Amino acid sequence: MSVPALFYFCGKEAALGLLAGSLFIFFLYNMLREKELADAAYDTAFRILGIVYIALPLSFLIPLRGLVNGEWWIMFLFIVIWSNDTFAYFAGRSLGKHKLCPRISPKKTVEGAVAGISGGAILALIFNHYAGLGAGAAQVLVITILIGIIGIIGDLAESLLKRSAGIKDSGTLIPGHGGVLDRIDSLLFPIPVLYYFLICQSQAFAG
Repeated sequence: MSVPALFYFCGKEAALGLLAGSLFIFFLYNMLREKELADAAYDTAFRILGIVYIALPLSFLIPLRGLVNGEWWIMFLFIVIWSNDTFAYFAGRSLGKHKLCPRISPKKTVEGAVAGISGGAILALIFNHYAGLGAGAAQVLVITILIGIIGIIGDLAESLLKRSAGIKDSGTLIPGHGGVLDRIDSLLFPIPVLYYFLICQSQAFAG
């Protein structure tokens, strides 16, 4: 969580410089440690992956909050992701027949994915109406579908990492629910997507 804090307290430009410096530190650490060098490349790669895959997407919550109605858009994002997961889970269990990506996540189904995105879109339209985000129905549907699809890819990406490592959960902090990463995997990729979507929309209207 130090990277989002850097973006918040130091600003985007300073944080990017500190991120670049952290890459130098990772390499220096493996040069100086008194261990076999055989795993140095893997150790450095995993540390860098942690920044690029987890910390960097989370950092976009800071500039996202700074946009017009930013707090509400963050809530919008959470509602869409949570509703996607909930509808996909129940629809997948009761209606799921076609596997979405069986090699990576055997329990995910096409029916569950469609139900998740559809349910998320309905709740997103309701939230947009009552929260007063000022977005049109077409805009809400587009970003909701994007969030849904990219969220599924984010979930599968984390499953891919776990399968390649031969583990079931990403951690033990939350008993019965996997690790923390298992709870936020579908959230990571959509954060910067929503941010840039809103930026592009605002620039289009300004132009």
